[in-house]
Amino acid sequence: MNQEGIERAQDFERYSLKANSDIKVGNRLRFGQSLTISSTDRSTQAEGGGLLAGASSAGNAPYFKIFDPNGPFGYNQENPSTIGEGSASNYVFRTDPRINLTTVQTRKVLGSFYAELEILDGLKFRPSVGIDYNVGNGDFLQTETSFDGNSTRQSLRIDSRPTELTVTTAATLQYDKTFGDGDHNFSALVGFEQTKFQFDKVRIQGRNLVNINFPSTGTAVAAANEADLWTLQGWLGRFTYNYKGKYLATANIRRDATSRFSEPNRDDIFPSISAGWRMTEEDFFPESDFIDDIKLRASWGQSGNQFTGLNFAYLSALNTNIFYVIGDGQNVVNAPTATNFANADLKWETSTQTDIGVDASFLKGKLSITADYYNKTTDDVLLGLPLPFVSGYFLPADANIGQIKNSGIEFAFDYNDAIGDFNYSIGGNITTVKNEVTDLGQIPQIISGIGGAQTHRTIEGESLGHFYGYKTDGLYQNAAEASAALPDANSSGAEPGDVRFVDVNGDGTVDAGDRTILGSPFPGFFYGINLGAEYKGWDLSINLRGVGDKQIYNASRESLEDLSGSSNFSTQVLNRWTGEGTATSSSNPRLTRDDPNSNNRYSDRWIEDAGYLRIQNLQLGYNLPKQKLASWTNNFVSNMRFYLAVQNLATFTSYSGFDPEVTRAQSFQKGDFTLATGQDGGVSPLPRIVQVGWTVTFN
Repeated sequence: MNQEGIERAQDFERYSLKANSDIKVGNRLRFGQSLTISSTDRSTQAEGGGLLAGASSAGNAPYFKIFDPNGPFGYNQENPSTIGEGSASNYVFRTDPRINLTTVQTRKVLGSFYAELEILDGLKFRPSVGIDYNVGNGDFLQTETSFDGNSTRQSLRIDSRPTELTVTTAATLQYDKTFGDGDHNFSALVGFEQTKFQFDKVRIQGRNLVNINFPSTGTAVAAANEADLWTLQGWLGRFTYNYKGKYLATANIRRDATSRFSEPNRDDIFPSISAGWRMTEEDFFPESDFIDDIKLRASWGQSGNQFTGLNFAYLSALNTNIFYVIGDGQNVVNAPTATNFANADLKWETSTQTDIGVDASFLKGKLSITADYYNKTTDDVLLGLPLPFVSGYFLPADANIGQIKNSGIEFAFDYNDAIGDFNYSIGGNITTVKNEVTDLGQIPQIISGIGGAQTHRTIEGESLGHFYGYKTDGLYQNAAEASAALPDANSSGAEPGDVRFVDVNGDGTVDAGDRTILGSPFPGFFYGINLGAEYKGWDLSINLRGVGDKQIYNASRESLEDLSGSSNFSTQVLNRWTGEGTATSSSNPRLTRDDPNSNNRYSDRWIEDAGYLRIQNLQLGYNLPKQKLASWTNNFVSNMRFYLAVQNLATFTSYSGFDPEVTRAQSFQKGDFTLATGQDGGVSPLPRIVQVGWTVTFN
């Protein structure tokens, strides 16, 4: 697969090869393997000024030219003579791979191997091993080409060579037995699992390069290496029983141990039980042409999570390349220091879930319905706790923080029928989620955000990491309203056309104490719709997916509607307040250069509803008649199908950004930041992909 990105300096190329085998030797031994070899090459926008180029270029002065035949590589440079009084960055220039380039290459081997020996009738021993081996190659190149024609840039190349190896081994012993004329069926299993992860990376960088392809040719060269590892071990047991397929029960228990925690906290035990009752098998249940089957289910269980931000977060990591200014002479010295806040008390995060559900089918299998109620409580939640910068730590500290509850219902149905040669199916599902922080221990609240910003908050009784800022109440329309404005800690004086911010706590002053909940980045419900049809060899399938009751912080729009800046504006600014009654919404304040009222402060102006419905997949296919195909190929080909498929055909949403399906803004912090998600800095939308395919099955 070779896929170009929507924006420049974004592309993805992948090749893969798969092989599977399943071999039986005699009546008691079988073994097999699954092997996938893949190669991916990906280009991304470089840190040298090309990140989020699509959204950022919207802020360019509209008269700024991209190309200049007299400029370097034919591009217009960025300086006062070309920009004037506005602001602009030539992102086409900055994302040219001859000038800035970031590439990531990955070579992967993913394999699993198993054997199964039936020692006695019903007694099976099954060992298995799986490997996931990745060799990477990450390159960053910055040439000496200057974007403004005045300043100088040093050429820089950074080459990284990471390798990752994950080995999973397992062995299970299972015994199955049926007795009592087939009425009683039980199965017992014991087993052991182990997963070992190992990571190594070598990194070299060079500046002022003699040859831009080799960092070692720089006048200043530095090298470093990284290593990491973790191990997870588990013992497990399972017992299942059913009587005539009418009464069903399962019990599980497992003991897991991880190297991510200090020795006293490394292992924990997680049990689970479930039961089912197929009530339609009871003698008292009346026979019906409408009801086929009804099964009631209930389950309770615990599971553990050991993934922390750092693999050894209970130990301090030292960085030897830290500089200090000390002494009366203010001398700069180099000395090691801890870069993470070590937490020796880290332990397993435990989720306890109760589920009650029903499975039913009707109309001789045409209609099936599944409904569930779930209640999941997670204790000792593993989260990154933001620390004040005065502590000396920039990254959040891993910690077990309080308790979170998620509850809701799940409902799904499928209906299949036919009218003559026309077969059709309709299916749908919906899941509701109520997320609530029920306990934070001794912590009253957690204020968080990307890069130290204060955009999200976590408190007891509300959802995790909700948006936290000022509420607005329209605009001051005239001088009388503006003069009656409450004192505001962020304003030097309101004027007509300014935003009116709400005194939430009612103390007569607008200040930081009036920040409040503005919405949640976590959806309140998810849903999907599946449609299918077949007619005389033709088939059509449509898959729709959506979410609702979700908000997003549109940081990209905030930048484009900052009326105090010199960048280009969004067309929304054309609807700004120009006089009493011309605009009433707080999203359209007056035009002002210095913004004395801080109209652009973080508030509900920038929080948008992000519910959406997306046509995820649409496929139209045609199967050649099998009898004709067999005749044409002398029974060599059993099936041949042609199809046209479209992914991400359309998205229906009121969100004004590129894509409502965003998680976090760009930052140099690794991984997702659960306490500060749902922020759109202008990431590229998902591409619409059109595929034409042909599948052949041989006899």
